[in-house]
Amino acid sequence: MKLTAVTNGKLNEEQLLPIIKEIEPLVDSIVLREKQKSPQAYLEFVNALLKARIPAGKLRVHSHADIACMTGVHNLHLPEKGMTVREVKKAYPFLHTGQAVHSLSSAIQAEEEGADYIMFGHIFPTESKKGMKSRGLKQLREITSALSIPVIAIGGITIENIKKLTSTKAEGAAVMSGIFNASSPIESARLYQKEVRELNE
Repeated sequence: MKLTAVTNGKLNEEQLLPIIKEIEPLVDSIVLREKQKSPQAYLEFVNALLKARIPAGKLRVHSHADIACMTGVHNLHLPEKGMTVREVKKAYPFLHTGQAVHSLSSAIQAEEEGADYIMFGHIFPTESKKGMKSRGLKQLREITSALSIPVIAIGGITIENIKKLTSTKAEGAAVMSGIFNASSPIESARLYQKEVRELNE
């Protein structure tokens, strides 16, 4: 089981940069989901992280394939709508590209288009998707069974329920609120890492 942190787009750069620096050793990757930033501001942010010695291999650029290329962060995470995996792979075949999906059909399509992984959710109820029915472990199992590429679970994954993912064959868990909304993101990341380490033993 791998642990991915996903930024929430609610923190300013002065808050976010030190948090990422602290949690980076505790997670396998960090998706920079900062959709509120202009392309220029996003580029500057990624460069600031690299200047702060955050390993490029740990970072995943969200949506901006061109910025992934310009910065040398050759990991790209796509939303379900927008530039397709096929388009990215045709233009930038060297990018390690994953996509967020919300259904089995979208997951299969992403794999057929050449996605290196998919992120599926939301698995459990979560404040960020208030009022929306969670997709649950059963749907997650259906997707992991249908796909040959890694599946990362996201949505409402807490320190208490992360162990439930072991029955689904998901390769990883992605956490947003549980880390970046926590009063102490570093302490929260440590607790998640501890759970993941125990699952991997």
